[in-house]
Amino acid sequence: MMSHIVTREDVNAALSNKDHQNKPNTIKKIILHSIIGGLESYAKAHGIRGGVNFLLNLLTVFRKRKGSIYHAFIHGFFGMDAVRFGVGFGGFSFLWKLINNGLRYIRKKDDHWNGLIAGFIAGTSILAEKRERRISIAQQLFVRALQAVYNAGSAREYFRIPHGDSLIFIISTAQVLYAYTMRPTTIPKDFLNFMIATARVPKETLNINLSLRKGLPLNNDDAINLVKKFNGTKNALEIASNLPPRPVAIPCELIHPQFDSCIYTNIERFYQVFRNIAPVYATLNFVPMIAFKSAQLTEDPMALIKKSMFNTIRSSTFISTFVASYQTQICFHRNMIKIFNLEWDSKYLYWLAGLNSAFAILIENRNTRVNLALYVLPKAAESWYKIMCQRNWIFELHKTADVWFFSLAMSIIMAAYQHEPEILNPMVKTIIRRFFGYN
Repeated sequence: MMSHIVTREDVNAALSNKDHQNKPNTIKKIILHSIIGGLESYAKAHGIRGGVNFLLNLLTVFRKRKGSIYHAFIHGFFGMDAVRFGVGFGGFSFLWKLINNGLRYIRKKDDHWNGLIAGFIAGTSILAEKRERRISIAQQLFVRALQAVYNAGSAREYFRIPHGDSLIFIISTAQVLYAYTMRPTTIPKDFLNFMIATARVPKETLNINLSLRKGLPLNNDDAINLVKKFNGTKNALEIASNLPPRPVAIPCELIHPQFDSCIYTNIERFYQVFRNIAPVYATLNFVPMIAFKSAQLTEDPMALIKKSMFNTIRSSTFISTFVASYQTQICFHRNMIKIFNLEWDSKYLYWLAGLNSAFAILIENRNTRVNLALYVLPKAAESWYKIMCQRNWIFELHKTADVWFFSLAMSIIMAAYQHEPEILNPMVKTIIRRFFGYN
């Protein structure tokens, strides 16, 4: 008869179970292994999320002189955001280890089916997150699963798309930039706010532009108030005061009321975007380095620090170039209207400008291009899907679709992780290994 007493040896064995060949082989060991694994994953996820939140809150404290370091620390490490994140990771780790090892023990087999079933059921752990974040997480993991399927097919020479990562990013970005100006309600609110803050174009300008494209007349008071609110120049105020009810397009004076020169605006835009985004990228580069590469950091700290700094500068340059490029194209179009009295301002102009700006992705290295493409793709797909629903061209998905999509994605990803890890995105593979181990 099996003993149900957990001994110190059992705990030590579970804690030292780092080798993927060393798998628990009794029910007691499987349960203990799952509990300890879940707690470890919770601690790691909570700590990393709390650290990122703390540093981002700290930036707000120093930039806006709002709050205190103490409150930034408490909100970062002990806020519900970090707790939910930790519970999600810890719950997934516990369920995956329990079901995967349990199926192996019961079936006497270690095949894809164990990973598929365990990953699918463990995917319900996403319920720990708020619905808005569940949607975003499900989108990201679903495209990672699709990438794994594509890589599996490519490895077997079924199909291959040259420069597929860049093409996906460019086309997806065109859709997102179209939605940013023409269909803002189809973009997740947090992502839209990030775009508005990064682009540095007044939200009021976007609203006026959208109203004009819908055929509504311009309210001069709105234009004047916009210029005054953002301390516009005398020239901008004069232009705003004399705009006709139905201009061909809103002029540059409403897009960048603080500066009369388009060239100066775009140089200033590049600088400001770089200045604001660099600390964010630095946080995203340095926190994982400390969490995941502590041994390398001890052995050769300068090499890792230099690499993180270079990646921060490169990524910041990419975003700055992207934003300035888009702004330059819009200004160019407005100047063409002014110089040649053009009567054309199609809504698809913004799609085309987004397409052209997206070529800035070539500044990034290949791995980052892949990750950016897979980040933007679901945003574009969600926008397109909502537009199609608004036109009654397709049906709406059930409100629990995010859980189903996430579970399906994790089913594919975990099966691949256990038996074909080479087809997974390196970042996904590293995260799974660091948080969940091998079994």
